[in-house]
Amino acid sequence: MNVLSYPPILDAISLVNLRNEVQYFYPLEYNKWIGKYDEPENTIERYILDSFDFLLSSQYPTAVGFEWWIENLDGHNTITLHSNHDDHHRKENGLLQYPLLSTETYLTNDMDPTTILNTKQGKYWEEFDNNPPTEAVFSAPEEGKFITSDPRYMRGVFGGCSSRITLCYDVWNYKPKNLNRVGIVTKPFDVRFYKQESSPPVQWLGKTKKMKLNIAEQTFFKKFPTGYNAGETWKVTQ
Repeated sequence: MNVLSYPPILDAISLVNLRNEVQYFYPLEYNKWIGKYDEPENTIERYILDSFDFLLSSQYPTAVGFEWWIENLDGHNTITLHSNHDDHHRKENGLLQYPLLSTETYLTNDMDPTTILNTKQGKYWEEFDNNPPTEAVFSAPEEGKFITSDPRYMRGVFGGCSSRITLCYDVWNYKPKNLNRVGIVTKPFDVRFYKQESSPPVQWLGKTKKMKLNIAEQTFFKKFPTGYNAGETWKVTQ
């Protein structure tokens, strides 16, 4: 699967400053935009631009900007299965267009993993490749951990009620029509990065439990690992 995990990429002070601003901005009514060459107006925008430049820019030379949003379970236990796509284009034209890459930056330690299935959504809403899934990746949050994935993969969060906070951004080679700058000006903090190497998920060989899920009215039981630790990223054959 096209999923890569980076150990924590931020130093402690940078993490605290970024998390504080994410909590200050939350909730946002809609996803937001920052162009690749825009001047950042706050720490979130500066982090997105700098992390892309530091980790990803050489791989995605056609990128023009970034769609970003905040995931905060805030006492809830589910983010339903979805792909990351241009929702405005889908509603206007009935076709799904996808960013170049999806990313997540975890801002808390937590045991509720991001679940990423190797089922891919296609050009149309009810079109799926590899459904039911044959593999699933489970990324357990850790403060400062960064992951990237193919935006077409179906993904979600299924766990207990928690204070799990994640800053997400997608890398686009065009600007979706419905996205705008957040328009909140703060004093941007110069986030400091650790140079970390990415790695693919590790194959899980331990005990698993099962969970019932549904994609396009097709029901299946997903196996997920038990006994993992915060910050680990596992691949489970289904």
